[in-house]
Amino acid sequence: MNPSAGIVLVDSDPLRRNSVARFFYDNGRHVEPYEDLKELRAFWPEVGLVFLHDDEEALGSIFDLMLDRGCWLPVIVYAIDPRPSRIVDVIQMGAMDYLKWPMTDEDLSARLALLSARRTSFAELRRKATRSQKLVGALSGREREVLFGLARGATNKSIARDLQISPRTIEIHRSNMMCKLRVNHLGEAITIALYSGFASSASDEGSLDPFLLQP
Repeated sequence: MNPSAGIVLVDSDPLRRNSVARFFYDNGRHVEPYEDLKELRAFWPEVGLVFLHDDEEALGSIFDLMLDRGCWLPVIVYAIDPRPSRIVDVIQMGAMDYLKWPMTDEDLSARLALLSARRTSFAELRRKATRSQKLVGALSGREREVLFGLARGATNKSIARDLQISPRTIEIHRSNMMCKLRVNHLGEAITIALYSGFASSASDEGSLDPFLLQP
């Protein structure tokens, strides 16, 4: 992440948006301000750093929007007086950082430099996790139970015994699950389950071990 990268600013409040944009302009940074995600969707940038005011609806949609566009941009959320618990929640949702606004240009540049080293790996992980969650979300309840059972190392017979259905029925659910996930090998399906479990377990106060998956 280049500290001088363009800023994609999304803030629904015009006065606050203008104030933040003026800060970046005054410090020699290119800024593209947007009122909301609907406007951003219409003029989606290929590069840049998304600087997003803390907004529940926008945060719930920004990562889906990037997945649909096939262009993953780092997201930094800001607010004037954020609660510590809120900062944790936002980071778990997928933001790279949460900044208290206002701040000096020196502070911002230093923060961006710290994020640079982990940008690529973090963005790729979030992209895979979000895609995997969508794929797993399209499965039926039984198909998810079979998938997560297999991800734990269970056999068709043991899953059938646990679910009190026949092994043949498990085979049918497994075949349908593989088709919906668009994979040909069980290892690929388990990888999707693990990435899906990463995002789910990130909000759990327990272990982040991806093998502790819940159907």
